[in-house]
Amino acid sequence: MLVRSLNNAFQLQDWTEELNVIPNTFTTIGDFGIFNDEPVASSSVVFEETTKDSVLIVDRVRGDRSNQGKDYARKLHSFVIPHFNESDAIYPKDLANVRAYGAQTEADVLANVRTRKMERIRRAWDETHEVARAQIITAGTVYAPNGTVTQDWSAEFGHTRTSVDFLLGTGTTEVLDKIEQCIASIQDNAGNGQFITGVVAFCSPTWFAKLISHPTVKAAYQYYSSTQEPLRNRLAANGSAAAVRREFFYGGVQFVECRDRHAGTQMIPAGKAYFVGQGTDAFKTYFAPPERFNMINTLGERIYYFEKQVDDTKYEIDTESNFACALMRPGLVAEATSSN
Repeated sequence: MLVRSLNNAFQLQDWTEELNVIPNTFTTIGDFGIFNDEPVASSSVVFEETTKDSVLIVDRVRGDRSNQGKDYARKLHSFVIPHFNESDAIYPKDLANVRAYGAQTEADVLANVRTRKMERIRRAWDETHEVARAQIITAGTVYAPNGTVTQDWSAEFGHTRTSVDFLLGTGTTEVLDKIEQCIASIQDNAGNGQFITGVVAFCSPTWFAKLISHPTVKAAYQYYSSTQEPLRNRLAANGSAAAVRREFFYGGVQFVECRDRHAGTQMIPAGKAYFVGQGTDAFKTYFAPPERFNMINTLGERIYYFEKQVDDTKYEIDTESNFACALMRPGLVAEATSSN
């Protein structure tokens, strides 16, 4: 369609389709379903830790009385769920004399502006939840950037995270032995009753590149073919070469290149990878109820949306998510680095 030129009122230009520049919303960690949603009815959580130790019964002389057994050790843990909210509003000035996106002559309407604002808010919540999950895996702490809540799960349970230097810059490094150290650490520190069904390693792009180019890894695929062809084809999720992330199985671990970033910062720090035990209920995301009278003491939901037209001058959009990611067994995560 021909319209008046933006630069010269006496010239016509062809009006083509609109161009939307939308940032990627990365959800690599969330896609693996490691974190289980746990709705709660209050703004804080209290849970009891019971340590059930292993006991061997020894032989005794007949007639001797056995020692009286001890009860299980118990300890209470508590933490506050941080509060997050995002609001927006639409005013008459947002519509008056404003052309609709991608249209030539049509004026913008309230429904279109609302849809755009809701889309932006929804992307923001998805990204916030993913950053919170990444922070639990990389740092073991609850996401609350303004410091309203401070919770370090390793400190809470008295655990020191295992870190293994893979030395991927050394050609003779036995990578499988390094992998086994991480797996063994996860198995040994999983805690009573926690049995993992698999291990996934979320890798920064630099660490992943060093891994797949290491001589021992390349040698494993040099002389025979397999469903994975790291020497011939691009490693990609679900077998699609166009997939955003690369991944492959090696040494019993699913290695995933995590290119997720927020504001230009990698969610997985450069030069590192994090091995995570799968199949347990130790990774949780607690959701608390909103600050609304009619929803006090109700089970929390992932996101709340509230909309209302205040009067003829303002349309309000309020959203809220009260959540905290938790890691009940910090030993289920092991860090991998490479000093060369």
